[in-house]
Amino acid sequence: MSKITKLESLVPQAVKRARVAAYTRVSADGHMPLHSLSAQVSYYSTLIQRNPEWEYVGVYADQGISGRTIEKRDGFQKLIRDCDAGKIDIILVKSISRFARNTVDLLETIRHLRDIGVEVRFDRENISTSSADGELLITLLASFAQEESRSLSENIKWAIRKRFEQGIPNGHKAPYGYEWDGEMFRIIPEQGKVVKEIYRRYLSGESAHAVAKSLAAEGVVGQAGAPIEVTTVKNILSSFSYTGTMILQKSYLTDGHKRRKNKGELPRYAVEEMFEPLVSTEDFEKVQEIMRRRADSMPNRNPTLTAFSGIMKCGQCGSSVCRRTGPNGKKWVCNTRERKGMNICGSRPIRETELMDAAVQALGTGTYDEDVVRMEVKQVTIYGDRIEFHLKNGRIKQIVRKYGGFKMRGAFSGKIRCGICGCVCQSNTWRFGPAGQKMKTKVWICAAPRKSCNLRRIMDDELREAAEFYLARDYEARFVEEIGSVIADNKKLDFIFKDGTVKTWQRK
Repeated sequence: MSKITKLESLVPQAVKRARVAAYTRVSADGHMPLHSLSAQVSYYSTLIQRNPEWEYVGVYADQGISGRTIEKRDGFQKLIRDCDAGKIDIILVKSISRFARNTVDLLETIRHLRDIGVEVRFDRENISTSSADGELLITLLASFAQEESRSLSENIKWAIRKRFEQGIPNGHKAPYGYEWDGEMFRIIPEQGKVVKEIYRRYLSGESAHAVAKSLAAEGVVGQAGAPIEVTTVKNILSSFSYTGTMILQKSYLTDGHKRRKNKGELPRYAVEEMFEPLVSTEDFEKVQEIMRRRADSMPNRNPTLTAFSGIMKCGQCGSSVCRRTGPNGKKWVCNTRERKGMNICGSRPIRETELMDAAVQALGTGTYDEDVVRMEVKQVTIYGDRIEFHLKNGRIKQIVRKYGGFKMRGAFSGKIRCGICGCVCQSNTWRFGPAGQKMKTKVWICAAPRKSCNLRRIMDDELREAAEFYLARDYEARFVEEIGSVIADNKKLDFIFKDGTVKTWQRK
């Protein structure tokens, strides 16, 4: 009988390389060369790319950001999102304190990464989260790092408060109307006149909003060079410094590193003759009384706090997003957009019903439960195309935004422009079809009179067809986020993307 021998394949099997990334962070006070951001990025890029068993993913970095919390670290948040997306197997970090100083944040993040199969290696401590005793050692070392940070913070607070007791301010940042000359705050003549004008007009009966609007129309600007706003006017009217006296320790930092107004929790100190006075003490007190009286006459008509109150952020400008009541129900609007207009922040308001539906989808509760939102959600960030739910366990859930209906601005509103006369195109209805079978159809028409512009109507169905062709699924949400404008003429539609790309659709 013939003998049969199995021959093993001589073709080498491709070895799957581990996908490796690094995370670096430099604090606002970081100054040592070895801790510089560029040095760390260069070091880790070279280290990863020289290892033949590793595939280089990138170096994620945060500069000038504290390690006490993880919320405001964009590089860190992007790293976690990419881990959730399955793009990373191993993360290299210089030390535990570079990753996170808060023990709770650190452990929650590490456990989450371990659950999805991502290993974290800390160079200085020579610890890997994949080892059996890794979490115990990380917990101990993180606690030491957190206590060191707390002790340093307490020492700085103590030194600042001692200076306050001696009448020494913590820095010499000048309020509007003044500049520091090395000895005291001196009046800037042009700005000083504006301050006096604000007090005079407010005492004569004008509102802070009316004063700000009038000054902005006259070209008066604040310290940053932007037109003066109502918040600036209110701050000027509320600042005792304009009487010539500086108040020290008007605010303080809590143990959770949140700044709070000092309402008697700590002593305050009044230092006279720090400013050249612009307003008499009597006029200042009259202004405070007027402000209190007006505030009492216009109480908050909706003091009820929802589960979303205080945790809503605008993804475009970073401002808070607040609840507003309109004729068509509740909606949440970016503060910057509301105060400064769409030219400063073009974020779209969101219906409260959409926000609640998104919370149900993100949390998997089946029905909206306000208590669950309070218990599990740390922050909600609103973008043009998505809603991000930042959960307290460190994870981020993204829900695609919905547009249209409920008399809210649709995805295309304000972005369709006439290529003939330059006017914005508005949505309308048009009876279209053969005689006797005409049906109402949504169209987009130039806002200019028909006599002065001959742009033919744009069928809404064709506009949507073109948008879906270029943007694929979830095209309405992506249109808001990615398209700057659509320029229409009688032959084509030019889709102008925010990154400068232009794509042309030939009209039917």
